[in-house]
Amino acid sequence: MRRLALVLGLTLAAVAGGAHAQQAPQISVSIGPALQARADDFGARDLDDLRKDLLDETTRAFAHARYMPSRVDLVIEDATPNRPTFAQLGRNIGLSMRSVGVGGARISGTLVGPDGVARPIRYQYFETDLREERGAATWSDADRGFMMLADQLAGGHVPDKYVGPGPSRNGGHFGYPYTRE
Repeated sequence: MRRLALVLGLTLAAVAGGAHAQQAPQISVSIGPALQARADDFGARDLDDLRKDLLDETTRAFAHARYMPSRVDLVIEDATPNRPTFAQLGRNIGLSMRSVGVGGARISGTLVGPDGVARPIRYQYFETDLREERGAATWSDADRGFMMLADQLAGGHVPDKYVGPGPSRNGGHFGYPYTRE
């Protein structure tokens, strides 16, 4: 009899808990046209990895969020690597994974709240101090920006304007001006 009461109690708790659980938002991430135009420089594989990183980070943040929008559409407008990408290393023998620079990312998009109201997203994070780049991977600063944006969105804060410094002048072109020929 005790076992039956325990099983019924656990079943009721699971049903009641499931009734209040919010559904995860639909999340889409794409690469903006300006960054896509630089795919020859950075490499299509790196841009796809960058897109997946933002998708994974946003999904992770909403997994335990209290604020749950119905939809989040993000566009990576610009990104600067901290180290040369695989494509850049393959093109320029003077580069190595020891080459380092400041990086970051600019993201825009739309968040549709649980009330159905669409709100614009504008966020950027670009590192300004090379001394902070110890141990940086190819897209460390962009990934840091993705994490900070995802945490803000999951907390119910929707940044609606770009704040802080923008991308550096070299834009991730390590040691040479890249031009399409």
